[in-house]
Amino acid sequence: AWGALQANRKERDAKNIRLSQAEEKALHSDIALGQERVPIPCVNAVDSEPYPDGYKYIPENCVTSPMNIDRNITHLQYCICKEDCSASICMCGQLSLRCWYDKSGRLLPEFCREEPPLIFECNHACSCWRTCKNRVVQNGLRTRLQLFRTSKKGWGVQALQDIPQGTFVSFHLFYYSPFCKPQDLYCIDARFYGNISRFLNHMCEPNLFACRVFTKHQDLRFPHIAFFASENIKAGEELGFNYGDHFWEVKSKVFSCECGSSKCRYSSAAMASLQADSTPEDQQQPSASPDTSSSNSPSSPS
Repeated sequence: AWGALQANRKERDAKNIRLSQAEEKALHSDIALGQERVPIPCVNAVDSEPYPDGYKYIPENCVTSPMNIDRNITHLQYCICKEDCSASICMCGQLSLRCWYDKSGRLLPEFCREEPPLIFECNHACSCWRTCKNRVVQNGLRTRLQLFRTSKKGWGVQALQDIPQGTFVSFHLFYYSPFCKPQDLYCIDARFYGNISRFLNHMCEPNLFACRVFTKHQDLRFPHIAFFASENIKAGEELGFNYGDHFWEVKSKVFSCECGSSKCRYSSAAMASLQADSTPEDQQQPSASPDTSSSNSPSSPS
């Protein structure tokens, strides 16, 4: 009987998968138009929303006006390694505190995800091979990803392959503009120019974390914001990172989090509870109205 139940369950699950695949619409075979090492398809199995094309896909950061980014090769600190750049003599590793990548290009387990150090990859001034293991982010996107339509969050990104913990997934591309707000030195924006990372949603229990990485230059004002897997991720899982408290302090007035986590901090219910907890008691309960039930009222004329 148990075997029959298991067989029925498998048949039902397979049928549901076939139905889901049948309803899924392939909107684009590669939103990067061949600019990445792997194609990034776009699908929609939720509604009739078309492929998002209101932006320009770029594989590298760009600027909209002249900016003083220090790209002078003579200003780069570089290594003179001939073989293994994990050795203690590697200058790039010393700048990063150590060489943080293993032979598979993944971050070492002891890498601090809560307060990640800056990572300085080997660059074009170094003496090491182009295949040196301290060159990961600069090699671009290698993980198979897909843009898909979510039921509550608009577009999202999901894995098309298993992603081991510590794997580089993508980096946040944007354009720099010095003309956003007077108080900002520079503004970074992915509304009009960006890559697949512009579609990563917020997660209160994220499976990605961000790290500042330097590849072609070492101007500390303009790092790559690279996303690495914070855990083992299965094919089909949505990818996301924590947008941070400051984002939700502003955006919670407009919309709430739909990550679906049991530990969600920014859902409508969580935000209402937080607001109630932060409201002083004298504002939560209105002062009692005077009791007029026994007050003397003018006699009606007889």
